Formats: sequence, structure tokens, C-alpha cells
Amino acid sequence: MLSRTPNDVIPRVGVTGGIGSGKSTVCTYFERLGRPVLSADLIAREIVDHDPQVRAGIEKAFGKQIYSDEGTLRRKELAAIVFKDTIARKKLNALVHPSVFREIDRLVAAITPHPPYVIIEAALIYEVGMDKRLDAVIVVRASAPTRLARIIARDALSMDEAVSRMRSQEGMEAKARNADFFIDNEGLEAQLAEKTAFLDRILVSMLEAGSLGRN
Repeated sequence: MLSRTPNDVIPRVGVTGGIGSGKSTVCTYFERLGRPVLSADLIAREIVDHDPQVRAGIEKAFGKQIYSDEGTLRRKELAAIVFKDTIARKKLNALVHPSVFREIDRLVAAITPHPPYVIIEAALIYEVGMDKRLDAVIVVRASAPTRLARIIARDALSMDEAVSRMRSQEGMEAKARNADFFIDNEGLEAQLAEKTAFLDRILVSMLEAGSLGRN
């Protein structure tokens, strides 16, 4: 299991997976089981729009035109840059994720009453070092053809756009071998719900036994 940061009170379980794997659906099922879910990606969206320091860094790196006249990030334009450019993607992550980590810490500390654990959903866990701040990591998996079909249907992308986004995560499979748990998502949603509930029982049992996370 992974190490917790010293100030953790509520255990943190990360959920990640390649684009189109179904990680958000898994998180929905965890939420229905009464487990709080924090989305690192939604937190990041708020930060890039409303944190002046982060915005200034993004404008310096990508130009002032990357924000609209209303002050919101032009996400589609930025995505077109970072999904094709590894250096630009790393630069963006370095600008945004320290603030995301701080906000997650604040939100977790504010959760009452304390649940058995909290879910942190994030597309990037291993890539930005978030795994070091979690008690365990769950990777949701699906085959490349399945994921491709899902993201084309979900995001109304062209084949080239969908393939580009999947290629931007090509290194994730190797990093994800360090995950603590896997959920395969090739079947029906009912099966996914059952797998999530089963894993929840495992996590609670491990917490009760004191075997989730280590220092």
C-alpha cells in the first residue's frame, strides 16, 4: 500500500484510469455507497479560472489569448496544445497541481462526520506524484477499442482527436502497474456497480484491520 502524508486524518483512495475507462462512473457508484468523492479535475477547473497566480502562470506560458474575454480558460484550445506536446503538458501540470493538492487537503479536512475513507478521482495520479499522498490507488481499465468508442461518443470527437488524447496517456499503463487495486470495465454497468461494492467492502475490512496505507 502507499504511504499517507503525515497530516491525513481521513484515508484517501485514488481512482484513476485512461480516458474512456469509466473512472467517473466508478466514482458515482462509490458516492452512492456513501463515500465522499472529490474530483481533482473539477477542482483544477475552478483553480485555473479563479486563482490569479495560476492564471498568470498559464498566460505567461501559453499567451493571454488562452483566456476568453469573460476570464475563463479556453479549454478546447489549450487541450489541442497539451495533448500533442509533452513539454507543454508537463508545464501546465506544474502550474496547476500544487494548488490542486492544497485544495484537496482543505476539502478533506472539512469533511464531517468522518467517513471510512474519501475517494479522490483524478485523471493524473502517477503523472503528478499524487500517488504519494494517497493510501491506495484504484485503476479502472478497459481495452483501447472500448475506450476509443466511448470517448468519441461522449465527447463528440473525431477519430484523430480521440486517438491523440489516448496517445497522451500512453505511459500510464506502465505506471499503473503499481496500483493497489484494479477494476475491469468491459461489461455492463450493473457489473461495474457490483465490482465497486465488492471493492468497498474490501477497503472497509482493510481499514478495520489497520492494513490500508503504511508510513
